[in-house]
Amino acid sequence: MHIENLRKESSERSDSLNWCKDELNTNTPYNLDSIEGCNQNTDNIVTHLLERARYDNSVSAISLNDLLTSIIALEGTKELQRKINFASLFNIPLSYVLYCDETEITHLVSITSLTSISYVKKYDTYKEFADWIAEIKGWKSNKTFREIADLPHFDKQLRKHKTPWPTNLDCFVSDSNDNPIGLIEFQNADRVGVSNHCNNDFLLCKQSYTNGYGYKAYHDDIRRWTSQEIIRVQSGLRYFIITWSTRNEDYILKEVELVSIPHFPKKDNGAMDWDYVNKYKATMNKYANTKDNKYILLIGAKGHSMQFIKNNNTITSNFIPPPLSVVNKTFPSIYYSYKNLTIGNKTNLPIEFSNLI
Repeated sequence: MHIENLRKESSERSDSLNWCKDELNTNTPYNLDSIEGCNQNTDNIVTHLLERARYDNSVSAISLNDLLTSIIALEGTKELQRKINFASLFNIPLSYVLYCDETEITHLVSITSLTSISYVKKYDTYKEFADWIAEIKGWKSNKTFREIADLPHFDKQLRKHKTPWPTNLDCFVSDSNDNPIGLIEFQNADRVGVSNHCNNDFLLCKQSYTNGYGYKAYHDDIRRWTSQEIIRVQSGLRYFIITWSTRNEDYILKEVELVSIPHFPKKDNGAMDWDYVNKYKATMNKYANTKDNKYILLIGAKGHSMQFIKNNNTITSNFIPPPLSVVNKTFPSIYYSYKNLTIGNKTNLPIEFSNLI
């Protein structure tokens, strides 16, 4: 293994203006960390939590112990320990990816403690590594990715090979003993304003557009909230949402109780029933835009939903047939155990969060 000049690169571009995270980091006893990559497979299981670092090619070999020392120096001792502790909630090690743009050689190692590192595999090209990501995902993307000029070369190459780097995990919270105690999703509301922002609008297809075939189609956050709910249920941690804006000091603090996810059963032959999917999304779109209860009744009478349940260390999908009910929390929605809007007072956020957690 040839490692030199180890340093961090990221595909994330949205963290620098987040005053909420600054307030919580500065004015609470808690530690906030992110994970660069969180892989989930087609069975809706978190299989890998990944960190990454770029290195330069070198002619000198490095031992695994020396490599671990370099990673600790790069991450920070306590920061790395918190990430290891977080990965252990999923009964997996922390995976670490080391890549070199000059040679495209990528090394994968796993870390289970500050003194334990093991070598997993070497990939001779970025395509080989992209194929591995596709393997652990269980699928490969066919869509065209939007080019972002300042993305690292590594990310551009993975996208070129139809397998982007797994999505990041926004934030997990640890106590003063470095034990994880919660998850936070930060939602920027610059477009609509904090007071007007509603996560369920995006889950329930509020936005529509005309696709390339001339048909009405819908933007939705179904896949994203499916992913977040998998993380919440599998980790067993409390899950908080903080909605904020760069334009003022307003914020909403929410705690998620559970997510009932819209479900689209397939036909008997295993094919997707697109007629059902489009009608379901169209009705959700009408409800999200009008808040007319008649659409709740229509969805409740014909819609299906899905919830995740943790049994021991296994996640199972509970598919719920109609009728669906808001009262029984089976109607597709994000349900909250706590929700509070604060206007123009960001200094209250650390107090409110500390009292809640």
